[in-house]
Amino acid sequence: MITQGGMATGSLGSDRPDAHLASLLWFPDLAGVPAAGWTSRASLAHRLQARQSPPIHVLMIEDDASIADMYSLQFEHDGYRVTVATTGEVGFSSLSGEAPDLILLDLLLPDRSGFEVLAALNERFPSHPPVVILSNYGEPSMIDRGRELGAIEYLVKSRVTPADIARQIPVWVEHGRGGGQGES
Repeated sequence: MITQGGMATGSLGSDRPDAHLASLLWFPDLAGVPAAGWTSRASLAHRLQARQSPPIHVLMIEDDASIADMYSLQFEHDGYRVTVATTGEVGFSSLSGEAPDLILLDLLLPDRSGFEVLAALNERFPSHPPVVILSNYGEPSMIDRGRELGAIEYLVKSRVTPADIARQIPVWVEHGRGGGQGES
């Protein structure tokens, strides 16, 4: 992929074997489906209609655009609605609108730490959705701190895939709806 001024150019069309192979790794259930059909409105609508209720809304507070894109692509493929906030303050603004069902929170953000965001969430939005920390840091003291602040799960990015997380989203949302927030 060639970049111009920091922006990626090009397309992920089926004429690029490397893109096709990457797509098969991310979406193995689409093997043999022409790339043009992957994102058709009919295909997306069908996946979303398979759910009896509105799609689960995930707020991802993540400043790394490539990571946010990777997760968003998987989550949207699996029928979830995704909002990405690149700072803690943008995340708070997102909560002021339509509340998400789940918050995925990075710890290293440009305006404050994820721990500060979680503490502020507890103060500003006492009945906030369940929070799952998704971080590069896996030190036990950080995991303990995240749990103490009310995160229902603490995941290290290098140990999980977007598909792993997508499979757990309904469980975490149900946990939050059951009033189990902050419990292990």
